[in-house]
Amino acid sequence: MRLFLYDIIVHCLLPFTLFKLIYRGLKNPGYLNHWNERFAIYAQEEQKIWATRTTIWLHCVSVGETKSIYLLLNHLINKYPKINFLISHGTPTGRDVILPNSSRIHRCYLPYDTSFAIKRFINFYKPKLGLIIEKELWPNLINQCNLNKLPAILINGRLSNKSLKKYLLFKGIFNNLLVQLNSIYVQNEHDRLNFKKITQAKINTMGNLKFDVRPPSNIYAQIKELKSQLKIKKQYVIVAGSTRNGEEKIILNFILKLNLKNFVLIIVPRHPERFDEVAKIFKSQNILYSRRSEYQDIRKSPQFIIGDSMGELYQYYGLANLAIIGGSILDYGGQNLIEPLSMNVPTAIGPSIYNFKNITEAAEKEKAIIRFKKINDLRNIINDLSISKMYANKLIKNTKTFMLQSRGGTEEVIKIINRYF
Repeated sequence: MRLFLYDIIVHCLLPFTLFKLIYRGLKNPGYLNHWNERFAIYAQEEQKIWATRTTIWLHCVSVGETKSIYLLLNHLINKYPKINFLISHGTPTGRDVILPNSSRIHRCYLPYDTSFAIKRFINFYKPKLGLIIEKELWPNLINQCNLNKLPAILINGRLSNKSLKKYLLFKGIFNNLLVQLNSIYVQNEHDRLNFKKITQAKINTMGNLKFDVRPPSNIYAQIKELKSQLKIKKQYVIVAGSTRNGEEKIILNFILKLNLKNFVLIIVPRHPERFDEVAKIFKSQNILYSRRSEYQDIRKSPQFIIGDSMGELYQYYGLANLAIIGGSILDYGGQNLIEPLSMNVPTAIGPSIYNFKNITEAAEKEKAIIRFKKINDLRNIINDLSISKMYANKLIKNTKTFMLQSRGGTEEVIKIINRYF
């Protein structure tokens, strides 16, 4: 009965999704593409093609989840030469993430969570196994997998304390959903204990796929090229990566107060639709700045740069003497710190970490990152790193050790898939 009522509510909301797509499309044109997939409308002639394929389906809603499966897909393509891989998304930025180049990797949007649409999705693509990355626990998605006898497994699962409070309000509903999954694999013991509070299903730990993510193979050539384009030479480079609304102004005002000399601040907003918004912050304070997208016009290295490009975060971090993790200064729960750590960059993280709590606390325990409570705490951090090479080198050494010890999640997922193929 609960699922029936949920399905009715979602159907009633569908007309409003059109307005939402249009509104989002004004900021990010990617939302205006592939509408048919969001409503499970497919070309009939393609259904025959999918019927002949053996397909593993992975659902990665956005950027972080999609990046986390890169190495996994590389292994699977080589291990299973006759299998196709369908990657479904919820956002254009997730769909735009670069994956291994293979004709057997296909991309699409997951339909809105109505029983009819999800059933059409399964019947059209006919996957033999579904892997749901992290915590995309949609009721009809899980129920239709169960009804259509499609094995569905939650991998790399995570459940923060903040999210747990919301799930506990609907514990009965989520327990009924989770017990329908064939298996549940979470990142660590903290996630396992949180999941046990909302379900009777067996919860396994597997590590975190994101630790297995590697920078692009030609990353250092890309960094060299970017450094040349931005005219950066020997300046002290600070990269604020994946910043969220309100944080750019805080960081900018802080850096201005420091009166630093011979430095470059690169701010990389988390969402591309905010690039112009961040540019207005600089304009409002009459601060000279450059945009990465306009690098042809850069004649000398600017002190302030907006990283308004997609897929270049590794390159930005590769330029950095210090990385500041966005989403951690204000209460957004933090962003992915593994990317700067994988580039061996001294990394500072603010007080808000609930989205990456376990990773952050583990890294802090191994002295692989620097924590700060208030933005002004960065004054001493920047001073210590710029003065003492020994301090910076020790931090980098701890980072390398921490990253090496944390890898292995990809191997666990391959073992899981081996049970079905």
